[in-house]
Amino acid sequence: MADDYDAITEEDEESHAPEPGMTDEELAALIDRESAVAIGINDQFASDREEMRYFYMGEARGKLSPPDAEGHSQIVSKTLMDTVEWIMPSLMKMFSQEGVVVFEPESREDEKDTQDASTYCNYLFFKENEEGFTTLHDAIKSCLIFRMGVTKTWCEKAWDERQEIYRSVSSAEIEALSQDEGVEIASIEEVGQLSPEQLPEGAPPEAAILYDVTLKLREQKNKIKVDGVPPEEIRIARDTRTLADVRYIAHVVERTRSDLLSEGWPEDEVDTYCGDQEAGQWEKNERHEYDGSEDYDDNEGDESQRKITVTEAYIKVDFDGDGIAEYRRVVKAGRYIHSNEVTDDHPFSLATPILMPYKLIGLSFYDLVEDLQRIHTVLTRQMMDNAYLVNMPQTTVVNGQVNLDDLLNPRPGGYRRVNSLEALRVDTTPFIGPQVLTLLDHFGQVRDTRTGVTEMNSSLNADSLAKGNIGSEGISELISQGAQRIELVARVIAETFMRRQWRLLLKMAKQYTDREREIKVNGEWLQIDPRQWKNQYRMSVSVGVGNQGEAKKMMGLQLIASTQEKAFELGIVTPENAMNLALDIARAAGEKQPERYFSPAPPPQPDQGPPPEVQIEQMRQQGRLQEIQVKAQTDIQVARMTQEAQAQQAMQETQLEAQRNELDRQAQADQAALKLKYDAQLAQLKLQYEDEDRQRERDFLRWKAELEASVKIETANISSKAKIDNAATDTATAEIAQEVQQ
Repeated sequence: MADDYDAITEEDEESHAPEPGMTDEELAALIDRESAVAIGINDQFASDREEMRYFYMGEARGKLSPPDAEGHSQIVSKTLMDTVEWIMPSLMKMFSQEGVVVFEPESREDEKDTQDASTYCNYLFFKENEEGFTTLHDAIKSCLIFRMGVTKTWCEKAWDERQEIYRSVSSAEIEALSQDEGVEIASIEEVGQLSPEQLPEGAPPEAAILYDVTLKLREQKNKIKVDGVPPEEIRIARDTRTLADVRYIAHVVERTRSDLLSEGWPEDEVDTYCGDQEAGQWEKNERHEYDGSEDYDDNEGDESQRKITVTEAYIKVDFDGDGIAEYRRVVKAGRYIHSNEVTDDHPFSLATPILMPYKLIGLSFYDLVEDLQRIHTVLTRQMMDNAYLVNMPQTTVVNGQVNLDDLLNPRPGGYRRVNSLEALRVDTTPFIGPQVLTLLDHFGQVRDTRTGVTEMNSSLNADSLAKGNIGSEGISELISQGAQRIELVARVIAETFMRRQWRLLLKMAKQYTDREREIKVNGEWLQIDPRQWKNQYRMSVSVGVGNQGEAKKMMGLQLIASTQEKAFELGIVTPENAMNLALDIARAAGEKQPERYFSPAPPPQPDQGPPPEVQIEQMRQQGRLQEIQVKAQTDIQVARMTQEAQAQQAMQETQLEAQRNELDRQAQADQAALKLKYDAQLAQLKLQYEDEDRQRERDFLRWKAELEASVKIETANISSKAKIDNAATDTATAEIAQEVQQ
């Protein structure tokens, strides 16, 4: 019976045995399928990025294409570029300073470790990683334009080779030096020998020979690197909501044949896939097209530089067939898998400036200003076309009555041959510039409202301050409102991108540091040993906006200083507290090494110290001294800020006066040009009216001459008839005259 039970159990176990795992061929095909449907290539994101690049560079392509007809303006507004470039200085200033990301202790014992970890991760990103600033700049700028900016963090294992020369050493010393690991004798040369008196007693004769020896030292070093990833090289599963639980993410990049062979790839597999181009090559070429730096893949003369598309994928997959998916790092080219290993995380960090609910990739500033840039472009083109017509008006001519060569080739002092003055007419076009500028100003205000990036909080502009009578408090409020939008963008980038980036740096430092390190930070040498740290700590992020945040921080510290002065008498403020305040004030004033200005209070001497009341008085005096120092430092800072503000105000007033003078000069010039134009038109009309008057006078004289001629003819006819009755008429006239006399 027991045997039957054992047999049934074995059969049951066999029926529930795990399915065989995947083959490399199946895994490579799965990764190809995931990449084909992932976010990042040949999809709406890719086509949107193409339009975003056109909008940022101000290229007349895509939605910004000009009309097909010739003679129209092709100008393109650069609203997206202006918005991004205005906000970049503020964001870079926020994230380039220390303390943006800080690890927090979980217990009292973690206090020093978290401080060291925060300092070391900042050092790794900005100091040891030589392109840290550029990497951060590219990631932030990429997300502002293309909705996402990606970085990759990894440990690069490299060999550091150097040579050391030792002169006049014995064979025993050479043997001792060569015992160290990684040491190789490069050359050795006999240069002399010791005298018998210098030899130790019992030493063999060959011990007297001296050599010059060159040693080659080869040491492996782990270097933590952070680099940017172009958007077209990243693939992300479409169902991803957060980067922490991404199911599939991959980096698809071209690498040279030489690089792959040096890493141990089989030569036959490398040659099989040489020449295969990644799907996003067109987008890569588009990115370099504006300055003519496209990669034409002209490497036929050097086989070692031929390109192969390599995919480094991080995927959740049940490769071993146990029914449970594990997270794996797979490196492949085509269907050949070079590396396949279980891992706990991927090395990517992703920044997006405007979050959308339940989505990994949000919106960029392109989404905020795309329609406004198209409107700006259309209005500007229309205004320019109108200006062309105003400056070079069209002319209406009667066909066949104007010499077209004279008309099409005007020159100063020239003439135009016409058959009649009515055969040519200059069409006057009214200038619509003021109306268009009003519309552009309106849509500029819409842009400011949407983005929070205005002239006031990007650069204090005299014109923007002079546009409204809102006073200094109103200006401060407007700047604060715009700064809140920028601060929200900064907070989103810090919480999503910087937080994960610092977590990856901590993980890499803990995993790949094999010895204690000494680094120099703010003028001080620190001993750092990441091996003693935990894998993860709680983190907090802190961002502030430009000079406004610094001024508010300084005002807050001044308030604390005045409060501390009163609290010191109650014994609730120690010299250490005063020291911390003094250091914070110096840091807020922009000093990188505030310890140069203040020294910590000496430790108390309990055995030889004065009585407690004397100590209290000394502490009070020391506190007053600290307060005086703090107040002096604060006064200096306030005076410096006041001087800077006055100098800036004077410069702004000078700029404003210069702009006003320029506007007056321009207005006078426009008025003079307009007067000349109107005078010319008036003279032309006067000539036209004078010609018409002369024509009417000639018509009147002709009519008068004809009338006089007809009158003379009629008079002659009447005279001839009167001669017939002339005698009878004379007799009757004489009789009438006699009667009158009687």
